[in-house]
Amino acid sequence: STKKDELVRSKSEVMLADMYYEMGIPYRYEYPLVLGTITLYPDFTILRMPAREEVYLEHLGMMDDVDYVERAMQRIMMYEQNGIYPGKNLILTYETKSCPLSQTMVMNRLEHYLK
Repeated sequence: STKKDELVRSKSEVMLADMYYEMGIPYRYEYPLVLGTITLYPDFTILRMPAREEVYLEHLGMMDDVDYVERAMQRIMMYEQNGIYPGKNLILTYETKSCPLSQTMVMNRLEHYLK
């Protein structure tokens, strides 16, 4: 579990949640996002301050699994069809078994996106 005592699905999500907590970044884990007739559950919904804008983070943790990548692509397309774009209000992190999630990479992304 995380420092906020949340149950998350992976050790990488523990790392992400704990980073947000330590940095004082307001977030929600798997909070429902209604997009028309569908509901997605982004891994994290982050509040970009001081503008109080929601930014979504999806951690793609099994990029060496072809079926997983296909589902991830469909999910990203759903976001884009609803005005949520990587580089704007969608942060993507990813890893494979041989290339684990890098805390440095996440910190760089957060600094870039949450300015």
